[in-house]
Amino acid sequence: MYPLFADITINKNTLARIIEFLHNLKLFANVLRKNKKFDLSMEKSKQKRRYPEIDFLRGFALIMMLISNFVTDLQYFAGYSEFEQFWRIFALFTASMFISISGVSIWISHFRWKGYEKYFKRFIKLFGLGLVITAFTKIFLDEGTIYFGILHFLGIASVLVIPFLRFEEKNLILVPLFLAGKTIVERVHSNNLLLLPIGITPIPFFTFDFFPIFPWFGIFLLGIGAGALIYPEGVRRFEISFPRMLNFITFLGRHTLKVYLVHQPIFGAILLLYFGELPGLRFL
Repeated sequence: MYPLFADITINKNTLARIIEFLHNLKLFANVLRKNKKFDLSMEKSKQKRRYPEIDFLRGFALIMMLISNFVTDLQYFAGYSEFEQFWRIFALFTASMFISISGVSIWISHFRWKGYEKYFKRFIKLFGLGLVITAFTKIFLDEGTIYFGILHFLGIASVLVIPFLRFEEKNLILVPLFLAGKTIVERVHSNNLLLLPIGITPIPFFTFDFFPIFPWFGIFLLGIGAGALIYPEGVRRFEISFPRMLNFITFLGRHTLKVYLVHQPIFGAILLLYFGELPGLRFL
């Protein structure tokens, strides 16, 4: 019926070779499939791992912030007045470094976060802790209540940044707009404290910590833009050999929030023990 195949015969050896070939082909396909999964898992592990250079820079900025805040305490409680211009610049640089690093961290994290739940959880956590600091300073200080400090700002920035993430490194173009916006809003004044987040203050106004959206969200976007250039898709494309001698600073960088929350009560206790009493500080 089928003359083309009439003379073809398959002996046992040929059949065995065909079966062996198909078996080897299946094994090869499984290897390729496993390698693909391995590559994907490696890429995911790269996205999930912490980058020590980020923790180091955050830890270094934290140390600078501790120094700056201790000097501020000395200025307010002990009348220290040396090198005022230097310490003002030091505080400005420290805050800029800290906030820009936070921007880089958000850039890396947003590739690992699914949906918007993490952003709002971060907002609730940081802004909530900021409100605790507001209450603490309102109760224990005669003046200088922190209404919108760095934790309030980082909480707001966590959700405000969502529509800006799509712009990637183009966010660098927006930085000057927020910096320039400061010169506008600082000329406007109102007794409505709800306007403090954008930088509109009452007259007079004194606080120990103030980070309004203008200009500080521009610094946050600076971190987003830098992160997009250095960590495309949230993954570092180069290797860094990090010396172990820096592990302590890196450790601090992994626990920045905890250190930040306890440092001022510790500073206050040290100054209280040394001076006996602190003007402007009251107890219940």
